[in-house]
Amino acid sequence: MNRTLSNFLTMILFMGFVLGLAVVGPDMSPQQRCIKDTLAWTETRLFMGRDIHPSAGGGEVSDAQWQAFADAEVIPRFSDGFTVVDAAGYWKGEGCKAANLPGGCERTKVLLIQHPESDEADKKLEAISNAYRTQFKQQAVMRSDHKVCTQFYSG
Repeated sequence: MNRTLSNFLTMILFMGFVLGLAVVGPDMSPQQRCIKDTLAWTETRLFMGRDIHPSAGGGEVSDAQWQAFADAEVIPRFSDGFTVVDAAGYWKGEGCKAANLPGGCERTKVLLIQHPESDEADKKLEAISNAYRTQFKQQAVMRSDHKVCTQFYSG
């Protein structure tokens, strides 16, 4: 093969590599981005509205009911820890009026759990979501997953 053709093919391969990086981006895997001594984990967020559908009697999941749910369904599955955030959510469901709360439609619990990615974790998260939907007559529980680099600072 002559030198001009060889240079041309090398240039084509290099351009393909560069274009591939542009399409894939630098976010190829969490292990490549996490700094030393951090864990490449997944953070799952479960968004759980607290309004009970009118066809199921209406009302709202109380703080005591939420705590009992967490005690029975969340803590046994993720006993190493999780975070619960109170939020105001919007949902397309019936009876949703923005005037219900300042800044939102219904009170919402956001459950944040960081965990190694696994089928076992997925099954636990699905069980929590299904239990919440069934127990409190919800139309849906929204799940959102994000890749994170996690590090624990302890004494």
